[in-house]
Amino acid sequence: MIDLKKLSNNLGFERSDVMILLELFLESSQVSLAQIEDAIEQNRMDIIYKESHSIKGSSANLMLADIVEISKELEVASKKNQKMKILTIYKRLEEAIEKVATIRYEHV
Repeated sequence: MIDLKKLSNNLGFERSDVMILLELFLESSQVSLAQIEDAIEQNRMDIIYKESHSIKGSSANLMLADIVEISKELEVASKKNQKMKILTIYKRLEEAIEKVATIRYEHV
């Protein structure tokens, strides 16, 4: 669960600005998730790494610790070419990002 008030205070932004940042995060994450999904099908570990790294960075900026950790796991798995593990981690990442989307809609 995201505490929007705490996140706003920690980032030094108004709640409405945090909602805009979350919206931008979700938009870019959806693009990255689609690229990761395609890369899994094509066995492109370099793309999986690049896109998971991108999600990790943007989620770190928003203090979304769960997503940071899952993205980091996906980076490591792609470096080690752990295909089965990548599928499991990808699903967890997708679910974690979806939770952020749900919170966004609850507070709009």
